[in-house]
Amino acid sequence: MDTKTVVITGGNAGLGYQCAKSVALSDPDYHVVLACRSSARGEAAAEALQAETNHSNITVMELDLASLASVRAFCDTFSRADLPPLYGVVCNAGISAAGVPGVPRTADGFETIFAVNHLGHFLLANLLLNQMGDSGRFVFVTSDLHNPPPFFPVKVTYSNAAALATGRGPGMRAYCTSKLCNLYCTYEMARLLSDQTDRPITVNAFNPGAMSDTGFAAPTGNALVRGATRAFGAVMGKLIGKQGTSTASGAALAKLITDPALATTTGTYIDRGAQAPSSPLSHDRDNARELWQASMNMTGLRESDTIFH
Repeated sequence: MDTKTVVITGGNAGLGYQCAKSVALSDPDYHVVLACRSSARGEAAAEALQAETNHSNITVMELDLASLASVRAFCDTFSRADLPPLYGVVCNAGISAAGVPGVPRTADGFETIFAVNHLGHFLLANLLLNQMGDSGRFVFVTSDLHNPPPFFPVKVTYSNAAALATGRGPGMRAYCTSKLCNLYCTYEMARLLSDQTDRPITVNAFNPGAMSDTGFAAPTGNALVRGATRAFGAVMGKLIGKQGTSTASGAALAKLITDPALATTTGTYIDRGAQAPSSPLSHDRDNARELWQASMNMTGLRESDTIFH
């Protein structure tokens, strides 16, 4: 095949790293871009990937999804880089409920979990659409916690994007709702591509399941809080039944970019490699449209920035 570029956010660790590894192993013509907040950690990951895969086409670019200015700077740098045509974008990086104690705000003034898990990727995807060829693939990493089981201590609802951007609720609720937003973004972007363009660009959402071998859900706080959180998380993981590994989930995630059989699959929810129904709430088109329009306003996205009307 012709050489193609695949951008993976958070590709320096865990699921993102394993996805990058699988992409690199699938074909030497893929050029992998690790979009990472820390250039040093990104370079270390690139060296490890090259050693594991014997794949030399790996580039590291700095991207802080908590900063809209950083997202724009990344896309500007990407547009000027001497890289093969853009083909795939994996929106993987994120913050867990335990990753931000308190209710911090980004430099742009938004609640951090919502800003990183949704807004940063929303802006990134729209800006990169302008740089993608006639065909390509986007994947948004979501979670089965967009629709927690009945016994879960958090119930997911959606009122409006402004409430999420300025919210002060529990971190777990913010995380679960941000994963719902990933689905709204997936479904709305797929609909807009179908309604407003004739370009065969696919957009799908991927649930990796609970991955006990990553530090994504590492708790914060004192020793007592950390111990209680770990115990609670272990019990919940067993009850939810989504245990897995980053290696298996990373390989399944990579297939959404590399597998020829999925060339026309779009607007779907993929649960660790298999199509599955997402929650009824995730299919509320009015909510998806409201989130899309509000996200355009929050990120300062202009029509000239994207391919949509």
